[in-house]
Amino acid sequence: MDRDVAPLPGYREPYGLLCAILQDATNDWRKMELWHEDLPAEAMTWRIAPGMHSMGAVILHMASVEIYWLEEFVLRRQADPEEVRLLLRAETDVDNNQWPDAPSQPLRWYYELHDRLRARTLESVKEWPGPEERIPMHDFTITPRWVLGHVIQHESYHGGQILMLHDLWKAQQG
Repeated sequence: MDRDVAPLPGYREPYGLLCAILQDATNDWRKMELWHEDLPAEAMTWRIAPGMHSMGAVILHMASVEIYWLEEFVLRRQADPEEVRLLLRAETDVDNNQWPDAPSQPLRWYYELHDRLRARTLESVKEWPGPEERIPMHDFTITPRWVLGHVIQHESYHGGQILMLHDLWKAQQG
């Protein structure tokens, strides 16, 4: 079996390839075991211990980070206050291991939200400046190309956490 990731059409390079890799990374963690199963709300809000992350909170965080980098940072768009609330951005502080209570919704709800936001962020990349443009941040600059690479890495990292949480939840169920 051959595997390849072809650039998404309609994007200038390297964005087409990087967006395709982002989609592939999402599909990888989703298809491991979660793909064929619609987990109930209690699975999506389950935590190993109080204050820790849940599958639902991690998915919301991934979507929030993607929107921040791809739309707010690169394109300088203002955050939608309703979307910020929905994604629990203010309540999430991963650097200090503070995770909010995720909405009591099944996995399907999280996937539909993530897919809707992903479709929008992928469209926004079509409006991006050149991949080598320098965007100031604090006392250094960041390129749009780096931003997409960072979001891919972030998605893969947290996708692995979701799979681990899924396995731990299943083990708790007996």
